[in-house]
Amino acid sequence: MRLIPTALAITVGLFTLLDFFFDHPLLNNVGATFREWAIILTAFALLLGLGNLLFVHFLRVTRRNEPGTGYSAIVLVVTLGVFAVGLWYTLPSSEMAWLFNHVYLPLQGAFFALTAFFLATAAYRALRARNLETTLMVIAAVIVLIGQIPLAGMLADAREWILRVPSEAGLRGIMLGVALGTLATALRLIIGMDRPYSE
Repeated sequence: MRLIPTALAITVGLFTLLDFFFDHPLLNNVGATFREWAIILTAFALLLGLGNLLFVHFLRVTRRNEPGTGYSAIVLVVTLGVFAVGLWYTLPSSEMAWLFNHVYLPLQGAFFALTAFFLATAAYRALRARNLETTLMVIAAVIVLIGQIPLAGMLADAREWILRVPSEAGLRGIMLGVALGTLATALRLIIGMDRPYSE
């Protein structure tokens, strides 16, 4: 039974890869069809995830003795309310825009504000000067932070150099690592070494 999903995954992966590198009418049509199927599968996966979210929080609300029951009730009410408004008024509509501007955007701002505190505590734990490397990172972080002040003077130039040279080099290294890791994972899926779809 594992042979059929593996063969399908290899075939779809090869056709998509060939369509990316070669311009041929057959490859273009097959690649476009596979991409449309991927969009449809993503939509069903989103609905499945929404159903799982509602089921988990519904169970937590019905048990009543678990911590966070109130938050689960809020999640259920807001999710069902947004879903009902979306079905009734469809997209795009002024009602959905109101929900986006007055519910989603304030929540996003609150999460970003909490992320700032989390990053500050994580930076405090990570940047304790225990060796030469962390000491250099602390010095660079202090220069960048002080360089944000308009009256910092020549530290502003040092901040620009740190952000433009070492930080940019580290970012490029991370992006290269991510690209190579993605490529290796895709190749392992295409040649059938990894088979998450059949397990």
